[in-house]
Amino acid sequence: MVIRHVSRASRHLLFWSLITAALLLSAFRIWLTDIADYKPELERRIREAAGIAVHIGRLDANMRGFSPELKLIDIAVDSADSAARPAIRLREIRIGIDLLAWLFSQDPMASGWVSLVGAKLDIIRNSDGSLAVKGLPSSDEQPLWLLQGGKYEILQSQLTWQDLKRGSPKVAVDDFDLLIKNTADGANHEVHLLAKLPESHGDRLRVSARLTGNPFQPDTIDGSLYLEADNLQGPAWLNDAFPEGPRLNSGSGDFRIWSEWRHALPYRIAGYAQAQQIQLSRPQGAALQLDTLEGNFVWRDEAGSQRWCGYDVNLVAKHQRWPNAEFCVGRNADGALSGLIERIDLQALMHLAAAWTPADDRQAQWLKINPHGILRQVGFYADANFDRYALHGDFTELGSEAADVFPQLQSVNGTFSIADAGGHLRLNGREVLLNAPALFRNPLTLHNLDGSLSWRQTADAWQIHGADLMIDADMRTASAFDLLVPKNGDSPMLAMRTRFSDFNDIGKVPLYLPAKVMSQDAVAWLDDAFVAGRIERGEMVLSGRLADFPFEQGNGRFETVFAIDGGEIQINEDWPHLQDVHADVQFLGADLQVAIDGGHSEQVDISQAVVAIPDLANSEAVYVWGRVGGKLAAGLSYLQKTPLHGKVDPLVKAFSAEGEVRVDLDLKIPYYENQPTVSEVAAHLTEAKLTLNSVALAISDINGVLHFSEDGASGERLDARALGHPIRGTLSHDQSSTRLVLDGTTGTAELQKQFAFLKNQSAAGTFRYRADLLIPYAAERPSVLTITSDLQGVAVNGPDWLAKSAEQSLPIALNFRLDSGDRLPLDIRYGQDLSLALTIDTKQNRLYSGHVVYGGSQAEPYPAAGLKLDIDRPTFKLSEALAAFGDSEQQQRLPPLREVGLTTEQLIWQGRDIGPFHCSLTRRDQGWQGSIDSKFARGQLNIPDLRGGGERFVLNMDYLNLSAADQLDFDAAEDVVTELPLIEIDSQQLLWRGVDLGKLKLRSERRPQGMHFKQIQLNKGGRTMEFRADWTKLAGASVTQLSGRLTTDGFGQFLTELGYTDEIKETHADISINGGWSGAPHQFSLAGFDGTVQIDLSDGRISSIEPGFGRLLGLIAMEQWAKRLSLDFSDVYRQGFAFDRITGHFRFSNAQAYTDDLVIDGVAAKLSLAGTADLAKKTVDHRVAVIPKSSDALPIAGTIVGGIAAMITQVVTDDYKEGYFFGSQYKLAGPWGNVEVTPLHDQDGLVKKAWRSLTGFEWLNDLTK
Repeated sequence: MVIRHVSRASRHLLFWSLITAALLLSAFRIWLTDIADYKPELERRIREAAGIAVHIGRLDANMRGFSPELKLIDIAVDSADSAARPAIRLREIRIGIDLLAWLFSQDPMASGWVSLVGAKLDIIRNSDGSLAVKGLPSSDEQPLWLLQGGKYEILQSQLTWQDLKRGSPKVAVDDFDLLIKNTADGANHEVHLLAKLPESHGDRLRVSARLTGNPFQPDTIDGSLYLEADNLQGPAWLNDAFPEGPRLNSGSGDFRIWSEWRHALPYRIAGYAQAQQIQLSRPQGAALQLDTLEGNFVWRDEAGSQRWCGYDVNLVAKHQRWPNAEFCVGRNADGALSGLIERIDLQALMHLAAAWTPADDRQAQWLKINPHGILRQVGFYADANFDRYALHGDFTELGSEAADVFPQLQSVNGTFSIADAGGHLRLNGREVLLNAPALFRNPLTLHNLDGSLSWRQTADAWQIHGADLMIDADMRTASAFDLLVPKNGDSPMLAMRTRFSDFNDIGKVPLYLPAKVMSQDAVAWLDDAFVAGRIERGEMVLSGRLADFPFEQGNGRFETVFAIDGGEIQINEDWPHLQDVHADVQFLGADLQVAIDGGHSEQVDISQAVVAIPDLANSEAVYVWGRVGGKLAAGLSYLQKTPLHGKVDPLVKAFSAEGEVRVDLDLKIPYYENQPTVSEVAAHLTEAKLTLNSVALAISDINGVLHFSEDGASGERLDARALGHPIRGTLSHDQSSTRLVLDGTTGTAELQKQFAFLKNQSAAGTFRYRADLLIPYAAERPSVLTITSDLQGVAVNGPDWLAKSAEQSLPIALNFRLDSGDRLPLDIRYGQDLSLALTIDTKQNRLYSGHVVYGGSQAEPYPAAGLKLDIDRPTFKLSEALAAFGDSEQQQRLPPLREVGLTTEQLIWQGRDIGPFHCSLTRRDQGWQGSIDSKFARGQLNIPDLRGGGERFVLNMDYLNLSAADQLDFDAAEDVVTELPLIEIDSQQLLWRGVDLGKLKLRSERRPQGMHFKQIQLNKGGRTMEFRADWTKLAGASVTQLSGRLTTDGFGQFLTELGYTDEIKETHADISINGGWSGAPHQFSLAGFDGTVQIDLSDGRISSIEPGFGRLLGLIAMEQWAKRLSLDFSDVYRQGFAFDRITGHFRFSNAQAYTDDLVIDGVAAKLSLAGTADLAKKTVDHRVAVIPKSSDALPIAGTIVGGIAAMITQVVTDDYKEGYFFGSQYKLAGPWGNVEVTPLHDQDGLVKKAWRSLTGFEWLNDLTK
């Protein structure tokens, strides 16, 4: 019940209180409507109180809830210069009071507030450091009213700041809000500032403070302060604030700072900061550049001891991030430093330190090594003067850059303990990178690092001790050392022992050479020397002053020994590697020696060898002594891969080698290319064999020593066998070639066996020879083998110009040009007249081509396959030459003949002197073409190869001389008549007995069993001879058939030219022949002729009835028919005999020549002849009738008419009845050489004489001589 009454009373009280308050507020608002009337009075009072001229634009008031608020709008404070614009302008001043607070506190100042809106203030820092607001009078009194009012605000205002003390330019803040709140008792204050900064200074600034005490009495202020800034531009704030300190060239960031203050001094500061693109520089030291920096920090000061800590500090510089650094550093009142670093990135620390370390400071040198890695749990202490200090901690992934003598390290872990008197370092790591440019050329990767170092200092030196320092890289090492470093600058003293093992690839030796402190030339050699192999174990000992290294004077010790197994060593890049070697290597002081007791190089075995470099640092050459052995071919191949190859290559190219060799080496190999290599190589041959490849000439059982050097190859005495006999040789050289000279004896059988292309049956015997082999160094030049001999002891059978007896000496020289191809050029000189230029097919070991010259000139190489023969001699026996070289076996060994040239003044054919002869033949288009010039023919000819085919033997002659051709033997042609080529002859002249028979045209064609001469034609002037002939081969023999006709107008002249007779004059002749004989055409004889001859002579004259007329009959009788027939008609005719016609037929058969109708129709008489001539027995049996045509023709007129009439009537026909009166008859019988003429009439003296003269055949005797 009571509660109900209380609740009800409360509601009434609240209701009426609200009604009362509303009435009071309404009344107060009504009063405020007249506030504008007080503006002049207010301006006057402000002027009197503050001493400044203030102009108020208008005055207004309103209520803010229960709090009245007075507004002064458009306030201006006049400047001291009446002509200048107002110094201060305010858009609005609000003055209010909290009625409730005033009601309870009874303090109007504490219950009121003042707000300045749109203020424009110019604040100046004077040169004496004092602050002044432009437009307000200066005063030494402190504005305590700021601490007495309840709240002061400056809103939406502008501020211009100018620092005259630093001379900095004005800074305008266009928009800031300031709030000052004071407690009623004036002891506690709040200050809040929000400002939009100029673009050059940042974006936004916030300051909040809670203070206790009088801010105008600094020693009394306690409290806390919070600062916050966004995108604060560092250079605009710091460079003017610290003109003598570092200069911030760029950088912006945000920060949040909380601080605690006591007696106007901070004692604790904590905050977070983030900045980017920072560049800080100092007059001395490198510029500091950071991409970003962020972290949390704490600072505290207690009883004079300060402590700095950083947490989660992250730094990014040069696009590298160093995260999560933590550290605490303290300094006590005595100035001693101590601290603990939980985690810090060394690289970030060094990056920051670089900007604060002067470039000329000794500490700056350490910055060059750029240490990096993570330090953890690092504790340190140092007194104020750094006389005593200590440092300990752990490190991981420690590394550094190489600088000066300091090496580059990567990935080292360990612990350290360092003090002013000494220290200890424990190292361990995996895959540690070591790069010491002052020693090594390339970084090293240490797969395992473990060991410890300790040091201490005395008054005179630093003593460093290393124990159990184990490094596993490509080998395992265990080292211990003591290093004494004097403080007076004297050389350090080192005593070190290192054992190493399990070095499985000595090709990596160059990685571990301290090349930067060694001779470049020695390093270059060692780089290439150890190619492969393994070292099971080794040891290095070094003791002495380092300045005396490598202790050439014996004042220290440096020795490294190890054994190489399965090694590959390069003596020099120009020499073959030594492989699979076992070697003991010793570095003793300044010298290096490699002793090899096994291995091989290429295909030769190493018996022993020593490689030495005396005075390794200063030596200019490598010295090698050794002995290798193996196959001779392998030994030469080995030398081919050395600097001697220029002298050895030609030998290897020329020879194939067999057998064993032992090679002694004595080498001096300089480092510099411009210095000559000194090589002395001795190859000891025992029962070795060399085969000259180009001619497959084997030199076996070689014993001797070959010497090789840069100058060439040599050998004073070489004993061997070649061509089946012992020989002795010498090897020498000059600037361009190597020369091998062999002297020995051999036989023609061995020589022909070696050189099958020389095989023949003509030479036999044994002879001495010299073989001179010239092998040039230039690869483009061929080797030349010259074999010379006088052939004494060799008998040569053959033509006169080749033959010699065994006792005779005749020089011969064989000159081989040993090209590398399949064609071997060979020049042969035999005696003074025979020269041969041959090309040998080395694959088939036979003659490929050749040029043979028998005469004074030199043979030249013949490029095509085949032979060229040139003969130029005063006398040449052709038949002997053909016989000597005509056997089929020899021809099979020889290539085909392609060209023939023969020039001689006396050609001997089968014992006959043919006379001068010249021919030139060339094989073309499956035949021979060329020219001939001799007594029997001159002109061009084309001789086909296929004799039995359709090809023609074509002769285009200037002349053919049948008389001279009689000296030739054509008997062999009869056997090959079916194989002879077709003949086509065109000759401008056909000569017989010196007479030009005319232009010859001969054509032939083939018949089944022989040859048909379808055209044999001779033309000259009015004389024509046309014949046809068949040459047929029958069983066991051949037959020739001939038919043709001779017509001529100057038959008498023709006979005169032929030398038969000059008695026939002006005669026209028409002679037909049809017949044949057994044998070839050139085998014609009257005894073998079977056929008929028809003669028809007209309009001629027999100049004398002397025996010359008998020659005419002898011609008609075809040479042998009337060879010895002699008729004497001198008693009938003495002054000549003219005839109209001579006609008749002769029948030849079985060696008999028969005629029964030979009629000579003369002007004076008519003669008839009938009978037979036995051509085999050479006898005649003829009857001759002479019938005079007129008695006037008789020398003795009328004396014979009556006596012979009856007889003539009996023997003549009716057509010649006068013969009864004038005719005479005779009988001719007997052998040709002694024909008896028996008159058959008593009165035949004149007829007998005429007939004897007409039929005299004494001229036939001339034909048979």
